[in-house]
Amino acid sequence: MALGQLISEYGPLLERVSVVALVVALILSYVIVTRLDDENSSQINPLQKRFILGVPWGTIIVVVSVYAVYHLIQGAGEPGGPNVVGFRSWSLWYPQSILFSAFSHASESHLTGNLLATVAFASIVEYAWGHYPTGRGQQSFSSWRTNPFARIGVFVSATFLVGLANSLLVPGAIIGFSGVVFAFAGFALVARPLLSVGAIVGLQALDLVYSSLRSPLGFAEGDTRFVTPSWADTALQGHLFGMVVGVLLAVMLFRYRKVSPKLLYIWFAALVFAVTRSMWAIYWYLGEAEFVLFRGVGAAAVLILASVVALAVISKEYRIPLPRKRLNIPLQTVAISVLVFIVVVVSLFGIPYNLVPVTSGEETQQGIEIDGYTVTYAEGVEDRYTAIDLPVLQEALSVQMSGVVVTSDERNVWALDTPRSELAFDGRAVVVVGDATWREVVIINRTQWEVAGGETTYNVFGQHWQVDDEQRLLFESDPATAEPKINGTRVSIQPAEEFYDIVVEDGNETLGQERVPSHNETVEIANIEFERTHNELTAIHERTELPLAEYREGREE
Repeated sequence: MALGQLISEYGPLLERVSVVALVVALILSYVIVTRLDDENSSQINPLQKRFILGVPWGTIIVVVSVYAVYHLIQGAGEPGGPNVVGFRSWSLWYPQSILFSAFSHASESHLTGNLLATVAFASIVEYAWGHYPTGRGQQSFSSWRTNPFARIGVFVSATFLVGLANSLLVPGAIIGFSGVVFAFAGFALVARPLLSVGAIVGLQALDLVYSSLRSPLGFAEGDTRFVTPSWADTALQGHLFGMVVGVLLAVMLFRYRKVSPKLLYIWFAALVFAVTRSMWAIYWYLGEAEFVLFRGVGAAAVLILASVVALAVISKEYRIPLPRKRLNIPLQTVAISVLVFIVVVVSLFGIPYNLVPVTSGEETQQGIEIDGYTVTYAEGVEDRYTAIDLPVLQEALSVQMSGVVVTSDERNVWALDTPRSELAFDGRAVVVVGDATWREVVIINRTQWEVAGGETTYNVFGQHWQVDDEQRLLFESDPATAEPKINGTRVSIQPAEEFYDIVVEDGNETLGQERVPSHNETVEIANIEFERTHNELTAIHERTELPLAEYREGREE
């Protein structure tokens, strides 16, 4: 019996056996690490010294809350998937997006990656903060500083405030918990640098265990898919802002506690984190699916960032000599000032950027309107959200976009939901609009004819799902002319309101125009017979048959 047949027949059993084996392996690892170590066998569990019942309750509350936002408020399980457009931090005039954006996500993988990183880094931060400020069994409920439940509340509240600050102060339509995750990481790099490096490595193992529990058996085959560079999906400004805020909070706490972490460890941990989290990926847009990466500048930037972070916690009184002795400045003060400067600069860009009104253009005239949103398809239009109205920079930073566009003047929304090339590849896109109280789905379909010689003509249709019975034509491209001549004439296929037409021309004279026939039917134009067999269109003249064009609607699986 072939392996594939065995797996098909016994797949469910193999999955259950795999899960049991994984659980047993996890229990065995836990016993070895926590119970069989001679140094720890006679001591209280270190986690119980810092956490109530040895559990990082604050981290658990944060993880559950973010998970709930994605599934209950964004509607990840609803038709069309999560509402992404309505939960980005578009504008200060759209308060709901500011409130939710840092705790919302664009996809299941986006959510999973951030929550696993939260488990890794937030636990370290909560451990450094501690539920017991002095020692286990010595807590007091007379003050929030010593009340373990109040300290958990402070941890959760601080997490929310950092996320809100990320939405308010960072420029750009941000979505995702990664800004807060980077704040956790920045704090952890200062508080427990070597443990943070271990967490960076451990994330791989954590991801493996999580993926294995969700899908014990994996199946894959060669496939063609539309992929954008991984570094082009990162909100670098939000990550930098979050990391620096986390570092500054840790510096404040440890200066209060008069603790001096080791500089070399912090530099190494900060560099490893910045490199592995792609903080070197400084890029800009050249088009809807084209980017320029400034890798060399980015590499220098992460080295400088690691050095500044390390100097911000230096314990010795190193000073920078200036012309006047009275102006000698401690090196630590300079480093902290640089970090504060980064936060201030990002905020100075972010607040005005989030206040500037965004208005849509002519591209929305043919769109589908839903309660203030417009969903349409356009080509060669300016990205009005990234446009900056500055005389020097406007032309340099202006980007022409093509694809499925979502706009809302009242919410300051202008988003390229699906690039033209991605829609051409997949043939279909699903757009969800709405807010925390309602959602609607728009289905976008692209059909095309590719004629002999390589030219393509296409239509893009949109349909308000479960509201409109028929699709609405949003865009039609130029006709596509076949390269070979038939009986001395040129044959083209051009988009039409209902479908496509075949046009036969002799020079500048149109000899005839008819609708492309339905499946297994024919039509005759200027003594040329056009026969359609399924998705193939053949031109027949006398005893000559020419494969003329091929039709595609959606991606072929």
